Amino acid sequence: MTRISSAMINANALQHLQIAQQDMFDAQRQSATQKKSDDLKGYGRDTKSLVTLERMRAKGESHLETAQELNLRLSLQDSQLERAASVMGALKQNLTEALALGEFSEVEAKLNNAFSDIKSVFNATHNGKYMFAGTLSDTPPIQAANLTELAANPLTNSISQDGETVSIRIDDARVVDAGPLARDAASEIFNVLRDMKIFNDGANGPFSSNPTDQQKTAVETAIADLSTAFDNMLTVQAQNGQVMNETDTVIERQQAENDLLTGLSADITDVDLAEVAVKLNQAQLQFQASASIFNRIQSLSLVDYLG
Repeated sequence: MTRISSAMINANALQHLQIAQQDMFDAQRQSATQKKSDDLKGYGRDTKSLVTLERMRAKGESHLETAQELNLRLSLQDSQLERAASVMGALKQNLTEALALGEFSEVEAKLNNAFSDIKSVFNATHNGKYMFAGTLSDTPPIQAANLTELAANPLTNSISQDGETVSIRIDDARVVDAGPLARDAASEIFNVLRDMKIFNDGANGPFSSNPTDQQKTAVETAIADLSTAFDNMLTVQAQNGQVMNETDTVIERQQAENDLLTGLSADITDVDLAEVAVKLNQAQLQFQASASIFNRIQSLSLVDYLG
């Protein structure tokens, strides 16, 4: 008859207890993390697919963050360009009313106000960077301090001519311009303001309550030039809006792709919580049973068999 030593019985019981303990630990970990494994080794032959999916998702998320940041900037630029168009429209209306009434005494004040507002628009910042300065985003694009300084110098001295348009990649196949440059979008309106200020300070000025024919002609010319500048500003705003719409479309597509990739990864990595709950319950029962048997074996002695 084959004899089994008590040491072998103890070792066998301990082994079963350790296996039950590990099974319970694995079930608890899966319940807590909702993942099948803590590392890639646990996914076996699906590891390569999982790595590929995660790389694609990381790349897509990077593009998505870039597109979302750009979209915010474009939205802010749209507001500023709309404000610029509004200022130009209001100035045109003021000059038209002044011409109809033959009252030009407020013209210079209106010009100064318009300059301040337009300068504020094109020196607007986002995250500490000048939005309309292009690649030279640390320097305000509108350099002239006031209308007098604008009139006293060439226009190219008052509006920065440095910096280039910022181009941003929002997906693998799409690169867009982040926004217009002040030197392109604001030159017309500043030129109108500069010409009017030079006229006002010249031999045929200043504009007064009793305008001369030369002053009337200057205002009429300014009104016509403002109409052109206003239309061109609306075009700039529309172009900004077009890029914003394109970016919106890219964001929607990237979010959908990200959701799909996340779902495909989850099919590999995520556990079935109902299945894990059953597994955990079974592991706990097995552990309790193994522990009970181990304790009983440990407490056995020869006395239990002597009567």
